[in-house]
Amino acid sequence: MENHGQKRSADEQIDVLDGVQAMVFDIEGTTTPITFVKDKLFSYVRDNIKTYLSGHFEDEECQSDIKSLSEQAAADKEAAVEGVVDIPASEEGNRDAVIDALVANVLWQMDGDRKSTALKQLQGHMWREAYKTGLVQGEIYEDVMPALRQWADEGKRLSIYSSGSVEAQKLLFGYSVFGNVTDIFSNFFDTTTGAKTEKESYTKIAEELNFKPEEVAFFTDIAAEANAAAEAGMKIVLIERAGNEPLSDEDKKKFYTISSFMELCGDEEAPKLPRVEGDGEEDDLDDLDGEDDLDGEGKDDEEDGEDDA
Repeated sequence: MENHGQKRSADEQIDVLDGVQAMVFDIEGTTTPITFVKDKLFSYVRDNIKTYLSGHFEDEECQSDIKSLSEQAAADKEAAVEGVVDIPASEEGNRDAVIDALVANVLWQMDGDRKSTALKQLQGHMWREAYKTGLVQGEIYEDVMPALRQWADEGKRLSIYSSGSVEAQKLLFGYSVFGNVTDIFSNFFDTTTGAKTEKESYTKIAEELNFKPEEVAFFTDIAAEANAAAEAGMKIVLIERAGNEPLSDEDKKKFYTISSFMELCGDEEAPKLPRVEGDGEEDDLDDLDGEDDLDGEGKDDEEDGEDDA
């Protein structure tokens, strides 16, 4: 296997996807620029967290988020996690104190790049407002959609696995610069499946997709995730893009490395696709709270009479 930057033969391109029936994609740094997540989505949360909590404090959904964040804070305190921000129980008259503690806790978690499910759920609910009002559009690399459409046309089953919540994933692809493209994916997986650096997470994903691990290719820009997926038996495509954390020479020797999805499609340049302007009017996306059945059980659903997409 050659280092990235050297021209690979057609045989090598075929080999990495040989026998692959399903493809699972990371988002940040793989399908979507890291700058979008860090500079737009995360900044939106930082700038609006207090206003959001104040405006939605009594809502059932927000109360559920507060409960999850409080439970996470209690667990962190029990585990003596350094710097944890405690969240007081909500009582009459202490609403502002609870909100201030929640803001401090969320910002502390974000500063530490934590991937807690409680944090991701709250972020997803905040981003839903931003997407639906047209303040944010999901960014996707130019080379990604043409490749995904080609693979979908070839009968490959496409899924997403990201540390962001399922809702956040669907929002990004539902309100993307190319319009609503969620229908190209059959499954969305997040940290409720397991950590992205653990072998068991990828074993579980393969089981949910109803494919053998060797029939699944995982695309990521993170070597630790690639190692975990490889241990589970998946084939690996490592992504090297401008702005991502640099990959080591060892990583690039170990895994097939590309800088554009189109390198696996027999075309070095992705065709330009029309972009859509965000107007906040795409409100027909179904069940973006992650409770729909897009996380179905796999390719046998049609035989069982259950359509999971």
